[in-house]
Amino acid sequence: MSGVQRTVWIILAIIAMILGLLLFKMTRTPDLDAEQLSQAGIFVFDAPRPVPEVRLQAAGNGDWTEQQLRGQWDLVFFGYTFCPDICPTTLADLRQLVADLPEQARDNLRVTLVSVDPERDTPARLREYLDYFNPEFRGATGEPAELEKLASALSIAYIEPDTSEQDYLVDHSGQVVLIDPEGRYAGFLRAPLQRQSVTRYLPQLMQR
Repeated sequence: MSGVQRTVWIILAIIAMILGLLLFKMTRTPDLDAEQLSQAGIFVFDAPRPVPEVRLQAAGNGDWTEQQLRGQWDLVFFGYTFCPDICPTTLADLRQLVADLPEQARDNLRVTLVSVDPERDTPARLREYLDYFNPEFRGATGEPAELEKLASALSIAYIEPDTSEQDYLVDHSGQVVLIDPEGRYAGFLRAPLQRQSVTRYLPQLMQR
């Protein structure tokens, strides 16, 4: 190979490398930074936090434990079926969010409502309520001590109501908790849910 041919091959190799780098830059998924996520109402911890052992009742039938939060990403919302405003609004937003996600992300995501009103929210009522939004949504409730343990670990605040009053309300936090596939508390979605922004960024976050 002559010197001129060798020079041509080197130039062609450099051009191919530059074109490859440009193509990679244009097609790769951009890294997410904390500022982008914050503007979308998404907050992710640097180090995910453990979820304690709990035993609750699943919506419909059977037991529900923290093990149900393993093997997929989970969005967990604390509320109750008699909630007049934030709960139905949030569940409707979550229903649409799930529908708008790409198929791969949708198949790896589960939504769970944890009721903080065990006095009225029986497993049967929880199941009926969730079916209205999405039959795939899960639910759980149980003894106040177990609910408090889980809520505290997930930074959820709520006030146990005076159940002697008729049509009582339960004050509770409105954020949606993000659980990673290892069953760890990975972050949260701020209330009110910014559905379109979350739909945009959540699939990228789930690929981390």
